[in-house]
Amino acid sequence: MSGQLSIILVPHTHWDREWYLTFQQFRIRLVQTIDKLLNIMEHDPAFKHFMLDGQTIVLEDYLEVRPEQEERLKQYIAEGRILIGPWYLQPDEFLVSGESLIRNLQTGLKQAARFGEPMRVGYLPDCFGHIAQMPQILQGFGIDSAVLWRGVGDEVRESEFYWEAPDGTRVLVIYLPEGYGNARLMPLTPDAFITRLEIVVSQLLDRTPTTTDTLLLMNGSDHLEPQQGLPATIEAANKLLGNVSRSGHSNHHQYEGIHIQIGTIPQYIEQVRRRIEQQQRQLRLLKGELRSSKYAHLLPAVLSTRMWIKQQNTAQEHLLQHWVEPLTLWAWKLGDDYPRGLVNLAWKYLLQNQPHDSICGCSIDQVHRENSVRFAQCQQIGEALVSRALQRVTDTMSTQPPQPLAGQERAPFPIVVFNMGPGPRNAAVSVEVHIAESLQRAVLVDEQGRALPFRVLGEHRRRIGSQTIQRQALARMQAVGTFDRPGQFLALTHDTIRIAMGIPDDPDEIVDLRVLPAATPDLRRIEIALAPSNLLKGDRERLLASEQEVLQLLQREEIKALEFEVFELMQQKVEFLASDLPPYGAKTYWLYPAVQADQLPPLAHATLRCGPQSIENEFYRVEVDSDFGTLTVTDKETGAVFRGLHRFVDGGDVGDLYTYCPPARDTLISTPAQPPRIELLSAGPVRATLRISSVWRLPATCSDSRDSRSERFVDCPIYSEISLYPGVRRIDIHTTVENNARDHRLRVLFPIPYTIERVAAEGTFEVRLRPVTVPRPENLSDWAEAPVNTFPQKRFVDLSDGQIGLAVLNRGLPEYEVVQGGPGVAPGQMALALTLLRCVEWLSRDDLSTRQGPAGPMYYTPEAQCPGRHEFDYALVPHRGTWEAEDGLVLREAQALNLPVRALVTSQHDGQLPAWTSLVEVSPPELVVSAIKRSLDDQGWVVRVYNPLDHEVEATFRPGLAASQAFVANLLEEPREQLEWQGGQDSSSLQDTPPLRRRLRAGEILTLLFR
Repeated sequence: MSGQLSIILVPHTHWDREWYLTFQQFRIRLVQTIDKLLNIMEHDPAFKHFMLDGQTIVLEDYLEVRPEQEERLKQYIAEGRILIGPWYLQPDEFLVSGESLIRNLQTGLKQAARFGEPMRVGYLPDCFGHIAQMPQILQGFGIDSAVLWRGVGDEVRESEFYWEAPDGTRVLVIYLPEGYGNARLMPLTPDAFITRLEIVVSQLLDRTPTTTDTLLLMNGSDHLEPQQGLPATIEAANKLLGNVSRSGHSNHHQYEGIHIQIGTIPQYIEQVRRRIEQQQRQLRLLKGELRSSKYAHLLPAVLSTRMWIKQQNTAQEHLLQHWVEPLTLWAWKLGDDYPRGLVNLAWKYLLQNQPHDSICGCSIDQVHRENSVRFAQCQQIGEALVSRALQRVTDTMSTQPPQPLAGQERAPFPIVVFNMGPGPRNAAVSVEVHIAESLQRAVLVDEQGRALPFRVLGEHRRRIGSQTIQRQALARMQAVGTFDRPGQFLALTHDTIRIAMGIPDDPDEIVDLRVLPAATPDLRRIEIALAPSNLLKGDRERLLASEQEVLQLLQREEIKALEFEVFELMQQKVEFLASDLPPYGAKTYWLYPAVQADQLPPLAHATLRCGPQSIENEFYRVEVDSDFGTLTVTDKETGAVFRGLHRFVDGGDVGDLYTYCPPARDTLISTPAQPPRIELLSAGPVRATLRISSVWRLPATCSDSRDSRSERFVDCPIYSEISLYPGVRRIDIHTTVENNARDHRLRVLFPIPYTIERVAAEGTFEVRLRPVTVPRPENLSDWAEAPVNTFPQKRFVDLSDGQIGLAVLNRGLPEYEVVQGGPGVAPGQMALALTLLRCVEWLSRDDLSTRQGPAGPMYYTPEAQCPGRHEFDYALVPHRGTWEAEDGLVLREAQALNLPVRALVTSQHDGQLPAWTSLVEVSPPELVVSAIKRSLDDQGWVVRVYNPLDHEVEATFRPGLAASQAFVANLLEEPREQLEWQGGQDSSSLQDTPPLRRRLRAGEILTLLFR
């Protein structure tokens, strides 16, 4: 290559919002940095450009302190001198959902638009690897290029390549082989500047030559301020620059000269594209995820650092994506105001926990204490919005029972169950019922009158107090006509007792009243039950009849006084099996309080069988080993038997928050200190649950030399509850760990009776097939970090030989590994290892055998040892075929595990919505609905789905909300293609809505906009 080498130098800062300092401590430095930048911009017109790290949250953080500087910022951003966006903040890619990434870009682009034009480049300079679907996500926002560093291996030889998503979408990538700080802190004298420049250029071209005669230098790094005087230095250096030899480069190319200028990444990309076209260059094509650790630290063990953060993030993502957004949309379509500000605020609290230093758990302890507060704020807003929307939808549904139950005089209480995942689905439901009488003889039925498995979990009634009132006083009030209308005595009694007993003025009302004998014949005891007016009401007719009974007592001279005893309405927690729940919708069931035994309808789904150490339903049999507490699972449909499942294995970890590192002489513990205690907690009819209680004696810590585990031991109790439900193809496991050990990693293993070469793991908008192990060269001396066989997942990993399979589902447990042999696993046998805890106490260390050099400062972080109580939820799904079999059973059950249903007890009423209703129906069932929400322009609503299959499908959509037009939209939810579909304005029945059909490519993410 000859000619002149054109260098664009990009002044920038990389801003970790919180890391080895807290957010507020770093904000002080941020304010100083932007103050300096604005002054440089004002006094040095030659300082033409500065990039604020591709994220807009820095503006938000700065302007909270310097609101008076907003117009100056707008001026320089509008002029293109300060570049902002497209992100709201720099996210980790593997630990957050695809919808979080979309909300991040939506928020960042909207914020940037307030100030000027956002930088439309997928700037991802420091992510710990990159997801396969990032090209499609970026293109969904009209972003056709990306800049990145980590995760690229030997498959790339040049600094430019194309990167392709599973659906075939591509972006141009500018690869930063030396990271985002390759030209940081350049000398400001011309000679020294040129000397440093020649070194930097030589290193870059030797490592990854450019396919064009252009080169990108990044003048900045972590929390660095702009270099005042840089333009003058560059101007002087350009006058001195001559030839820069590339001797030593394998191709021995030489440039005739170098010209350097301050510029931007978009300018560089435009120049690269132009020269690729002019020179007809063919770039390499990479497909899929980027997770190589050869040239840059990948830091994969952040997948399991401070596991509570991952669990909280997953919980709040599911709350916002699958409950808040669909339900507030539904309530809006029913006439409520849409709480746009609160929804956005909840998302902001969640997004602020998703930069890699935050969600990865690799910051100082105080940072993660503050993460906990943000999660709580997100949850508080989300739960309040969900509660309000659930009530609105419930109030609008018709809850009249379809047919009376034989032998039942009492009116039933409707219970509306909401399922915000795929369906039809069976699910266990627990709900509190407020009623005056015991429900031990109650029966719960569906719309066909079938009795469903039901039981009372507990009863509670609190006594508020008592008050005696003379009969004559009440009789005088009756004589003057005070009680001439039904219910007036009840109202006066409530007010009188409330005042006499000092009960605060509240919305409670009398929902039950009973006349009972007292200690002497001249007294009567009146038992009153109070409940908030928004709770289940009592039987009004019965209540008025009791009122008349009391009024008649007032005429009896032998009665001297009435003793009023006040209780809260009895609270009874009940559990039942909700059958055939519709997808993304709600269904009504009816609870009859008291039914004669000979009038009970036949029980549907009565399939549970239990023994002292075994449980089974129509799909699976689970037996517990009395010595080790492991499980033997038999799949009744395939006959497959899985033995030794659910074995805990604990090993040492002398690594840091970034990297797992076992001691040189590790000790693995795979058996409890003594045989476990096995109890049958529930024998049905709703669930069958076995509890396994064991004590694990683990080394207390690592040795002083850190090359082995301590010879001192501590006890760590572990409790697991294994549950089966009738009609549910899933074995649920809830595990509680009391962690009293340090410097260790606790995993749970699931051996399989066959061998595999690949596993299927849910990823971001995809299901990714990965090899069981990655190639590991004998010589790792030139690797930045040793490759590992631990990988990320979302909600499931499936191990299948094509004939049968075992899927392990989880809630917020993102790290897995397939191991072969070892403790608890037969020689040559394979097992899935699911990480529960990884406990260390250093932010970073420089003495690890598994990584070259430190990944951050060596700060002490004792809370990363994760002491105390931890709870984990995961599940097993033995099945036939692969994960795709049986209509995507594995993926549907993984969604169900993460989306427990919710229920509301209500009253009988008519409504515009039927007793069975759904927001949308989508087929085929393998498709995944990732969002149902109000559109960003507030003019319509959005359904987003993706196709996780490796082939094209024809999708059918049947909206349950009124709409007359449908569009394919981009990820900014702007219409791009109107579809041939004519909806209807009547949303009362899905069956009246014409289906919308569209083909989806393999791996395609589709956003539908309805108006």
